[in-house]
Amino acid sequence: MDNIIASIRRHFDIKEESLEILLINLKELSVPKKTILIQPDRSDRNIYFVENGIARAYTVRDGKEVTSWFSKEGDLLYSTNSFHGPVPDYESESVQILEDSVLYFMPIDQLEVLCRSHIDIANWMRYVHQKAFLEMERRLINRFYLSAEKRYEDFMANHSKLIQRVNLGYIASYLGISHVTLCSLRK
Repeated sequence: MDNIIASIRRHFDIKEESLEILLINLKELSVPKKTILIQPDRSDRNIYFVENGIARAYTVRDGKEVTSWFSKEGDLLYSTNSFHGPVPDYESESVQILEDSVLYFMPIDQLEVLCRSHIDIANWMRYVHQKAFLEMERRLINRFYLSAEKRYEDFMANHSKLIQRVNLGYIASYLGISHVTLCSLRK
């Protein structure tokens, strides 16, 4: 659980006792590449912690997959509908594992119990959601105001290691550009 622990500690000052309680409640899961871990037609009431590997969330719009986020070592992943309750237009969200991965998971209900009994776990979760919200808002503003080239430059500045691990089509979809445009920007 080294990557998970390092990520939590790097981003948030959590008490050792609370961190241990959180980690004790996690169960390991090995997931092969290309697995659709979370499917739109079934509820998944777990939150996953990525120890090794990478995943992406996507929806299908007009027959095309649109990638909304990536999770790598130390990140969380979960179904938006399962975590936040039914959210309109998220019914088609899927999460796909892109590399052979080691995840740890716990039921969302169990995490909620831990948040009620350990304020620093609750504050860490608040921080995680705040960080995700700010990233999504930044991406939305970039989509409105930045050229494809500037969006690619921003992606490389913030996520340069993903370019070697993730299918370029998924990255193009995440950036809101065509695969052809991405290939030409890379040159």
